[in-house]
Amino acid sequence: MSTHRFYQLDVFTETPLSGNPLAVFPDADDLPAERMQAIASEMNLSETTFVMRSSKADARIRIFTPKAELPLAGHPIIGTWWLLAELGRVPAPRDDGSVSVQQETGRGVLPVEITFHSGSPTEVVMTQALPEFGVVVDDIDGLARAIGADGPTIAPSPPPQIVSTALPQLMVPIASRPALASLPSGGSGTLGNFLGRLGTDCVMLYAPDEHDERVAHCRMFAPALGVAEDPATGSAAGALGAYLVSHGVLRPTNGSATLVVHQGAEIGRPSRIRVQVATEADGTITAVRVGGQAVRVIEGEVTL
Repeated sequence: MSTHRFYQLDVFTETPLSGNPLAVFPDADDLPAERMQAIASEMNLSETTFVMRSSKADARIRIFTPKAELPLAGHPIIGTWWLLAELGRVPAPRDDGSVSVQQETGRGVLPVEITFHSGSPTEVVMTQALPEFGVVVDDIDGLARAIGADGPTIAPSPPPQIVSTALPQLMVPIASRPALASLPSGGSGTLGNFLGRLGTDCVMLYAPDEHDERVAHCRMFAPALGVAEDPATGSAAGALGAYLVSHGVLRPTNGSATLVVHQGAEIGRPSRIRVQVATEADGTITAVRVGGQAVRVIEGEVTL
């Protein structure tokens, strides 16, 4: 038998038992992929990460849902590097400040920045892949039925569209916060098939804040991945920021646009995600960064 230490954190929050739970196995070099997948299914969280040595970067991070491996995702990266910083595997700077590390992911080698205060992490910021804009959904009535609503629930603009800064996800504007809150968790029984025809497993539903265009209230459903509703989705938040900038809804100032995403309130796990989209003068997006905090809540061992 072998024993594998793991830690569970709540991510995109500073309050235990809120945000998005994540299990991290920080020493996973001897685990084959099929065993990682089985462990992720046993943990039964939206994602579980496994940290391995890398010849290309400071560490290799593999991310699994209960049903599949993901090339990149937000809250698993934020939570994993937060834990590695707490465990001392990322040396804190002598004075308060930031440290940059490189991670090997399914989307290539990407940077992560960790800010420290008094030797402890205070924020982790990941750089996601540059946005890729996919198909625009014309079947609004079909989409509305799939998310468990009717046509007027979906706002008339911008159009629902597939966007990827980590993996393809469907961005859908909802007419109001009450309409967003009224949607059934996981959508209707047809949502997985509807999304599959578009080449994605995830839908990010958002309603703008009534008072601040830099704030969005969101829900993310991914039933085909075994996640009816995710309390905090960094990859979708990054894609949403890029989508809003691309459609002129979120306007950059001095080459940067900032979005704060609130998610998870409807399922009792509120979270807060900070998104920064960098642009050139002509509006071309040059970087998408997603940041947040985490808190450690559980430690344990898996014996196999």
